[in-house]
Amino acid sequence: MENMLCLDEVYISHVPNPDGKFLSCLSSARLLRLYLSESMVACCNNAINFSRLIDLIFVTNKPVHWLEPLIFMLQNSPKLKILTIDTHGSPACSWNQPSTIPQYLSSHLEIVRWKRYQGKEDEKQLMTYILANSKCLKTVKIFSDDLQECQIKELESMPRISASSQLLYSNAKAAKAEWDF
Repeated sequence: MENMLCLDEVYISHVPNPDGKFLSCLSSARLLRLYLSESMVACCNNAINFSRLIDLIFVTNKPVHWLEPLIFMLQNSPKLKILTIDTHGSPACSWNQPSTIPQYLSSHLEIVRWKRYQGKEDEKQLMTYILANSKCLKTVKIFSDDLQECQIKELESMPRISASSQLLYSNAKAAKAEWDF
């Protein structure tokens, strides 16, 4: 792993005991598909720069506290254009809004896809933050089987800095057809 200088695509589903050194090896990836586990949460606190990352697929398939590791990844991915989130089975987390607006939000992020969005408070706060600070945002697609009309209205009423961005909705099963989860 240490000699991998330039990775294009990395898919990480289970690593028994990852550490900061392991995560450093992934820092050159352009596409990173990360299945978050408790052991992975522990190593997501180092200041590793994902300088080439343009596409992040962030999946929680176990009940882990996902928000802090996601924010860590986002703050350290200055060229991120596509963010895909799947918060399946995750508990609610506390939100600590970053003190500065990360570079990817202000100048690069174009697409956000969120599978199994439930409208929990932490999800709403993150979505509000993304919409309010993403100048280049073109599309936000929410995949959910349980999205209520009031939640859709709430999403649509969130302030957006990118006036041309679109909010799109679909059921979670349609996500499989759109991209392989």
